[in-house]
Amino acid sequence: MVWMFSVLCSLAIMGISGIVPLDGTPLASDEPPGFLLLWTRYSAHLAFFFLLAAFLASTARRRWRHPATRVLMSYRRQLGLGFATAHAFHLAALTLFLLNLEGFSATASLAVAAFGYVVTTALAVTSNNWSVRRLGVNQWRLLHTTGINILMLYFFVAFGAAFIQKGDTVYAVYVFAIIGAVVAKVSARETRLQRATE
Repeated sequence: MVWMFSVLCSLAIMGISGIVPLDGTPLASDEPPGFLLLWTRYSAHLAFFFLLAAFLASTARRRWRHPATRVLMSYRRQLGLGFATAHAFHLAALTLFLLNLEGFSATASLAVAAFGYVVTTALAVTSNNWSVRRLGVNQWRLLHTTGINILMLYFFVAFGAAFIQKGDTVYAVYVFAIIGAVVAKVSARETRLQRATE
């Protein structure tokens, strides 16, 4: 199951984050990065991959009628749950890092970030057939479409800010990947609407 794969990957990232730091580096060290900061960073990368795959599943299926895209589409819900799982590990890592960070205090930006986890929770708990029946297909689809778009926006802002602050190429790659994914989805939707009106 994809969900179990996410759990295994998240646990592996915890292990790697504990191995990478130099000997004697405090757990909550910011520079050089210690275990908690590395765990926070790596878990965010993992969560993003699951989210991007879930976001692109329907677009890929519409554009390429291939067995691989059929499999991707059939596991879209599992990919979403894999994201929620990896993001839960990220929340644990981030919480521990911030609580151990000297001089940390809650800010308005923290409340904004917390809303992202509310959205993630709402999508995760409704990723089942019972919720589809209970909410109705249209309402359920609206919830999940809106929710995943909000989460993609969150990652776009977070990775964009990280690139501006750190200049790491990987964050620029992620930003362009998000832009490309959104453009592909909008293009596929417009093509579908054009064909429906022909």
